[in-house]
Amino acid sequence: MSATTISFIIINTIGTGLGTFVNLFLCYVAVFHSPPIIKTYSILIINTTLTNIGVCVTGFLLQERIIQARFSLFYISYGPCTLIGERFCFNVFGAYLHFHTYALWLIFLSFAYRFYVMIQKEPSRRALQFSIFLVYIPSMTQFLAMIFQEMDLIEVRESLSSKFPQYNLAGLTVTGAVDIITFAPLYTLIHMTVISIPLAIGIQILRRKIISVLVLKGVDLTTRSRNLHAQLLKTLTFQATVPLIYFLDVFLFFLTHICNHPILEFSIIIPSLFVPILTPLSSLYYVTPYRNFVRKLLIRVRPKLQTVGSRSILQVTSLVD
Repeated sequence: MSATTISFIIINTIGTGLGTFVNLFLCYVAVFHSPPIIKTYSILIINTTLTNIGVCVTGFLLQERIIQARFSLFYISYGPCTLIGERFCFNVFGAYLHFHTYALWLIFLSFAYRFYVMIQKEPSRRALQFSIFLVYIPSMTQFLAMIFQEMDLIEVRESLSSKFPQYNLAGLTVTGAVDIITFAPLYTLIHMTVISIPLAIGIQILRRKIISVLVLKGVDLTTRSRNLHAQLLKTLTFQATVPLIYFLDVFLFFLTHICNHPILEFSIIIPSLFVPILTPLSSLYYVTPYRNFVRKLLIRVRPKLQTVGSRSILQVTSLVD
C-alpha cells in the first residue's frame, strides 16, 4: 500500500471519527436540552446531525477513491466494506452520496423555515416533518437509483485496467459505471453538481431576506425572539458556506478530467469531510442554550480532571519516596 493511500486512510478515519462524535453530542444536546422556543426547530437540527452521522459512518466504511475517464466512473474502496464485497461497497457509496445531497437540502430547508416563522405562524411539528420528507425525495431517488443500478463487476475492472494500465488493481475492490449516460449515474452526477448551484443561490437569497426582516423596525418580534433569530441566523450563515465546500469537491472532480493522479483522485472526497464537523460545531457555538450547556459541562468536568491529575502526581511522588 502506497504512502498516499495510507495518508488518505488516516485523514479519512480521523475526519469521520471526529464528525461522528461531534454530531452524536449535538444530537444528544438537541434532544434533551433544547428550550421550548426552539423545540420545533430542533427537529431540523436532529435530522441534520443524523444525516451527518450517516455521512461519517459510510465514509469510514468506504475510504473511497474516485477515478474518471471521459464517460466512465470508477470507485476503489479501501475501507471495512471491502470485507463484505464489491456490491456492498457500491451500495454504501450510494448511501454516502445521498447523505451529502440530503444535508444540503436540509440547510436550504433550515433557511426557509427561519424565514417562514418570522413572517407567519410557526408550523406544527407534523408539517415540518412532512417538509423534511419532501426535501428527502430527490436524495432518496438518487439512492434507490444507485441501489438498483446494473453493474458487471468484471467489465468494470477490465475497463479500468484498459484505461489506466499503470494502476495495479490486484486485490482491490473496484466498482463503478462503464457508461455514465444511464439514469442512475447521470441523475446522481446532476443532483450533486448542477442542483447544488440553485440550492446555494436560494440559501443566499433566504439569508438576505431574513436579515431584512430582522432589521425592519416594524416587525412583530419580541426582544427574546429577535435575539434567538439572530443566533440561529449566525449558525445558518456559517452553514451557508457549506455549498462552497461542495463546490471544491466538484472542482477537484472536474479537474481529474484534465489530469489523473492518485492524489487528485483521493482528494475529491477530502473537502466534504469537513462539512459534518463544521455544521454541528456552528450550532454548539452560536445557539446560546447549547453553548451554555457545553460551558456548564466543561466547568463540571474540569475539577474532576484536576482531581485525577493531582491523584496521579501524589501516587508518583509516593512511589519515588
